[in-house]
Amino acid sequence: MTAPDLSRAGGGPTGWSVRLSLFYGCFFLTAGVMMPWFPVYLDARGLTADQIGLLLAVGFWIKPLANPLGSRWADLSGERRRPIVLLVICAGAAFALYSQADHFALFLAIALLMQAFNSPVLPLADNVTMTAAAERGIDYGRVRLWGSITFIGAAYGAGWLLEGRDADVILWLVVGGFVLTALASAGLPDIRFSRPEQRRRNPFALLGHPMFAIFLLATGFNSAAHAVLYGFGSLHWKSIGLSEAEIGVLWAVGVVAEIVLFALSRRVIGRIGPLALLLIGCASGLVRWTLTAWAETFWPLFGLQVLHAFTFGAAHLGAMHFIQRAAPDGMSATAQGLFAAFGMGLFMGFGAIAAGQLYGVFGGQAYLAMAALSAVSTVAALILLRRWDGRRLSL
Repeated sequence: MTAPDLSRAGGGPTGWSVRLSLFYGCFFLTAGVMMPWFPVYLDARGLTADQIGLLLAVGFWIKPLANPLGSRWADLSGERRRPIVLLVICAGAAFALYSQADHFALFLAIALLMQAFNSPVLPLADNVTMTAAAERGIDYGRVRLWGSITFIGAAYGAGWLLEGRDADVILWLVVGGFVLTALASAGLPDIRFSRPEQRRRNPFALLGHPMFAIFLLATGFNSAAHAVLYGFGSLHWKSIGLSEAEIGVLWAVGVVAEIVLFALSRRVIGRIGPLALLLIGCASGLVRWTLTAWAETFWPLFGLQVLHAFTFGAAHLGAMHFIQRAAPDGMSATAQGLFAAFGMGLFMGFGAIAAGQLYGVFGGQAYLAMAALSAVSTVAALILLRRWDGRRLSL
């Protein structure tokens, strides 16, 4: 694999780790408000469960277009930092427009615009971090865990701030998070890539590779299995009598468990490998979602939220390290973009719209459908574990 140009990046491994950690901290500070509380904001603005589900879904559906284009732009330009900064600024400006929306069509248009800018940001940042891991020995999990820490603080802190306050607070907390993320993006290591002979490749060609397609099925169905939680977890917990503070704790505890796994990630990956970790994550969903369908009090839900370390954390770490080891030369950002677009975008989009329909009819029992998606993802992960030979994919 052709080595990237690190001459503009500045600093050593410690400085890189700090700058990358700051980015993840700011990015997931924003997500920690948006993911659990944005549906509450939409509900307060008068949207129905079906409309909220559709609004969340279209944000994911734009990813199969926005992510490959954004990541291919990065591969063609050879840059990562400049595209990330520009995308974050545009995403924050678009999100602020929700304050002016007065009917559902406007909410829908803003969701498409905001996600078109926001979707490519994280896969591009992950590409920078995994490159830093390969070139400078940086531990991805230990850098990424700072995002989990700020997610906890934001999820719990927003719940505390919302007690007795208008839901409009949610909007401006998210906008402020985008401002911080833009500032942190400007400090990312400026890693450059120059592989002109690879740039003629069709960015979608990788979708036709059997191993990558199976990988997307495993990660896609596993991501979609989180749709009811992400879209309606807070609303459901409110409906069974939990307070905003308790809801914040439930979001936070899953991420605490995730942080522990991220802190141990290098040891875990070295011992069992990326695809075994992915399989564990997918299989854990069978337990988590089946039992969540029946849990209606705080402490059982508290215990089940710990499994987020596996259904998200283990699966995500496995996916990141698989891409690092398997992506064709010259297509690292493209592979990250396709994973985010299809594995975490298109599938999650369909999951979100289904979640809106299912939750509107069945309430908490909608989690049983998520367990079925976890079963499919487990089968795909097992097939991939048995068939991948450990080498880079060739096109």
